[in-house]
Amino acid sequence: MKRCFFVALWLLTGAALAQEGEQTAPFVTTPADVVVSMLRFAGTGPSDLVVDLGSGDGRIPITAAAEFGARGLGIEIDAALVEESNRNARAAGVVDRVRFVHADVLREDFSQASVVTVYLLPALINRLQPKLLDDLRPGTRIVSHAFAMVGWPPDRTHTLRLAQRHERQGDHSTIHLWVVPAKARGRWTGSGWDVVVHQNFQQIEVEARRDGRPVAVTGARLSGEDITWDTPAGRFRGRVGARAMTGTFAGAPLALEKR
Repeated sequence: MKRCFFVALWLLTGAALAQEGEQTAPFVTTPADVVVSMLRFAGTGPSDLVVDLGSGDGRIPITAAAEFGARGLGIEIDAALVEESNRNARAAGVVDRVRFVHADVLREDFSQASVVTVYLLPALINRLQPKLLDDLRPGTRIVSHAFAMVGWPPDRTHTLRLAQRHERQGDHSTIHLWVVPAKARGRWTGSGWDVVVHQNFQQIEVEARRDGRPVAVTGARLSGEDITWDTPAGRFRGRVGARAMTGTFAGAPLALEKR
């Protein structure tokens, strides 16, 4: 109980810092309900490693540990804020579950994250986008406060009404969620199937032939590694790997190899 009380009090009075390469942007206070909503929106739980990019005073990793049972990692370019984060973690009693590194988010390896939280300026988010897509594992959830990504539509967006009016954000804040998609684009064959997947981030279209005959495909969807599509004869439901797509079609096992 004391731990949660400390986190709540600290979120109400502290500040978060956005990071821009080697330069820092002005301090911007983060509403307490936004921090919790970001973690909840990502479905954060005890099995997650939450990495906060530009972690400021450490509030998101600390809240992830104290209130969601997750592990937390903060990456922050300001050494003084890293020290402050470590003090805050000790005060919250979560030093065994969180750590903070003094580093540039564009250079640091955070590929083991299962949840990535972002409250950075749009220019830096755009520079981070290729790293997020290429380095993170399919299924990793990315949550951004306020700012979206150019060209990569979020899987979900949520606007919440703040408990108290924020001097720079008014009465509402918006958070965006992306699920890193597997690389499904290409031709996949097996068991008489010839499947071509066209992919733009998580949005896909599927063309298919079975035993040389065209198959009408509808409802193609990709979420992380999970892929589904429908045909008049049944649904394919499977997972996308580097070289194989495995699952079931109309309840029967089906394995496709990438060509």
